[in-house]
Amino acid sequence: MEKVLEQGNFRQSMSWLHTWGSLVAGWVLFCIFLTGAIGVFDDDITHWMNPEQKQTAVVDPASLTQSERAAMVEMGQRYLQEVMPEGHFWAIGLPSEDHPVIRLFWQDMQENPGAQLLDPLKGEPLPAEQNRQTEGGHHFVHMHFELHAGQAGIWLVGFFTMIMLVALVSGIIIHRRIFKDFFTLRFSKGQRSWLDAHNVSSVITLPFQLMIAYTGLAVFVAVYMPAAMYVNYQNPEDFFSELFEEPPHQAETGIKAEVVSLTNILLQGEQLLGRPASFVTVEHPGDSSARARVFGLFDPDEAFGKLVSQGSGRAMFNATNGQLMHHRMPGQVIDNPAYSAQQIMRRLHFANYGGYTVRWLYFLLGLAGAVMIASGSILFMVKRRQKALNEFGRHTARVYRGIEALNIAAITGLAIACVGFLWINRLLPLEVDMRAVREIQLFFLLWFGTFLHAILRPAISAWREQLWLFASLCLLLPILNWITTGDQLISYIGNNDWRAAGVELAALLLGLLALYSVRHLRQRQARQQADCPTRASIQAQRGIS
Repeated sequence: MEKVLEQGNFRQSMSWLHTWGSLVAGWVLFCIFLTGAIGVFDDDITHWMNPEQKQTAVVDPASLTQSERAAMVEMGQRYLQEVMPEGHFWAIGLPSEDHPVIRLFWQDMQENPGAQLLDPLKGEPLPAEQNRQTEGGHHFVHMHFELHAGQAGIWLVGFFTMIMLVALVSGIIIHRRIFKDFFTLRFSKGQRSWLDAHNVSSVITLPFQLMIAYTGLAVFVAVYMPAAMYVNYQNPEDFFSELFEEPPHQAETGIKAEVVSLTNILLQGEQLLGRPASFVTVEHPGDSSARARVFGLFDPDEAFGKLVSQGSGRAMFNATNGQLMHHRMPGQVIDNPAYSAQQIMRRLHFANYGGYTVRWLYFLLGLAGAVMIASGSILFMVKRRQKALNEFGRHTARVYRGIEALNIAAITGLAIACVGFLWINRLLPLEVDMRAVREIQLFFLLWFGTFLHAILRPAISAWREQLWLFASLCLLLPILNWITTGDQLISYIGNNDWRAAGVELAALLLGLLALYSVRHLRQRQARQQADCPTRASIQAQRGIS
């Protein structure tokens, strides 16, 4: 072993592992980092993507009385009993600041989901022109942790997160000048500039990257390491019941039984918890095993600055007779060190402990991490373009061309798809069936289109044209919003709606940065043509240099 280390073979092997492991994983990790950074503001993006809700709000959620909330729960139960009298799950969401309507969710016996918004005064389904069905900013959250692929996506993200940890450790090992490179950033130096950008963004964000990768794995520890749970419990639900100190999970009996009035359950729950409710849920409605839960309204001021969530309280009832089965008061912490540790990991990862200050910090560090991954992927092609290693024999050039196209689609293509998702939200007709699903499908179709464009166009042209498109989509977004909804940036600011204004201001800033990048590419290409026309022509066909 000492001989291997003395000969430098260990460092060289780490360099090979870092280069190829990072390249292969980089395309997926860039998606994870970029959508994760955007997803920090998922509620704010959802707020912008649902302009009709604030325009049609007929109640003030903060001033609702207990009798008004009870009436809304009754309207929600009446609708659910009509559309899904027997199913796997019901949920009634009471009006909130973000959603000043009644939100209904359900699952049938096969756990297929359904959803509907109701007018909080009349209890009638909102018409399409008042109900813009959209996944909103939660689309970016789902892209971040499961790529819209369910359980398989969670496993895939976990796999690439492990590769990221390997790349980080191997990068530290091969980085001999880690402190010096913190202060080194040279512009317009070709390969050297890309390496500096990669090094600086890596060093600055290294603690954040190690934290975010490790906590991301810890959040889904029950998914990635389920063996102990299955060895000790016949049903995973029993494990979670014991963990949350609740009565054991009860399977469906097959015996029909009606759900009692959820209004009475709401009143009991609110009186017990000492605060308004935010949600009422029913598990196994229509079966004698049915259980109802009342969740207390979350107070962000109580959770501010705390890594161990104290909870907003909840109460469990037998949904067939209304008998109280269990409750946990607001602020009551589960006395379990392992659970507390996992809670700390979760709150660290999701940045929901420090308000907008922490969210903006995570957003900037997440973008810096995306820059690190993107610059590393581009650096790979720059180095291979200047000195090909002929790893794939006579197919090397073709493989490199495919890598270049994947780089373009994974970086600028994904950026186009993300801002394009906001355009889709405004342009897709409100009456389209399964509208939220169609938005996501069009997002992936647009992303795939950028890959086709990257294949068909010379690399340098593809980079420049996609940056132009991204800049245009960002800069024209406020105008599109004004034309389609009548809302505009100035009115947002005038109404002190900084959540919606922040979305458009961020789009404008990113559009200006993209324009600067296009200008830089043009100037560099012009200098190359002046210095060496032949060499510049060859490089223009190959890609960014």
